[in-house]
Amino acid sequence: MPSNAILHFFLPEARSIRIITCTDGNINGTWIVHYSLPGSADKLVVLQRLNPAVFPDPHGLMENFRIVTRHLAEQREARGDTPLFPRLLANPSGQDFFLDTDGSLWRMCSYIGPARVLHTLTAPQAGLAGDMLAHFHLLSKDIASDQLTDPLPGFHDTPGYLTKFDAIAAQHTPKSSVEEYCFKSISSLRQVASLFSPLMSQLRSQVVHADPKNSNFLFAQDSEQILSLIDLDTVRYGYILHDLGDCLRSSCNRAGEESDNPTFSPEHFTALLAAYLTRARHLLSKTDEGLLLESASLLIFELGLRFFTDHLQNNVYFKVHYPAQNLHRALVQFRLHASLMAQESELQKRVKSLLT
Repeated sequence: MPSNAILHFFLPEARSIRIITCTDGNINGTWIVHYSLPGSADKLVVLQRLNPAVFPDPHGLMENFRIVTRHLAEQREARGDTPLFPRLLANPSGQDFFLDTDGSLWRMCSYIGPARVLHTLTAPQAGLAGDMLAHFHLLSKDIASDQLTDPLPGFHDTPGYLTKFDAIAAQHTPKSSVEEYCFKSISSLRQVASLFSPLMSQLRSQVVHADPKNSNFLFAQDSEQILSLIDLDTVRYGYILHDLGDCLRSSCNRAGEESDNPTFSPEHFTALLAAYLTRARHLLSKTDEGLLLESASLLIFELGLRFFTDHLQNNVYFKVHYPAQNLHRALVQFRLHASLMAQESELQKRVKSLLT
């Protein structure tokens, strides 16, 4: 919860402050702040605490955030038909971040809403997510790679995650049937980690979101419209297929990421890819087009691997609400991967049809 010192730093003249905690994020802390100023109506802003254990260079991250949000705002002003993205807000002295004594960085952003976050999507909603991701890629493609620092060195380095897991796993033996299942899943899927490695030079690279999961799409409160794609801290220069794969991983899980029985939905898969390709197929290379299903396979495996590794390390990276949550999250991803593979032939047919 933000302290009075932090609230006073950003809103020194605010009155009647009311704070609502947002519980959806796995990394940062987020609060919606309702406040008023003398002689004005109530206002809403978003206050965030960046996790110092995850982001080693908060100043570089903030500069990325300034560059990306400024670019998106300029695109909106020039085009007039682009989605609304968060804007960085400064205090009356022009300062846009507060560095806490524990090393965590606080910032304030514009509120977009009223909105809702969905943890499971219908197939049409998955299509809307695909269209929004395509929109983001089109708007951000002109940001030069040398403008941004890498906020998460090693992010989406699946072989690197596997190497880290191997070092940690050597010190553990399964303590439950669920742990045993996860160990066996990783053993049988090891080859997935290097799926893209020999093809990197042929994949489309540009500025990407890097975390386009369900909870980062803001849906309008009273309609099916997507208002925004938020959580821009991970924005970096990377591969479009990593974004597409992660979006498919999250959006095509019909039962949601906390379900005991996840199912990879062909209908969601088709709707999302059809919407993305309609708007932004020209961004993809031929190699990208040949790896659309594989991108989902890779990102499902990668996240399961990361969740299970964090569980073995006693939950040092992802926020948890109970001790075994990262173990359960890993179980969900490995079961989701099994669901995808059971339908591989049908899903590849759908890809071929969309690309024809």
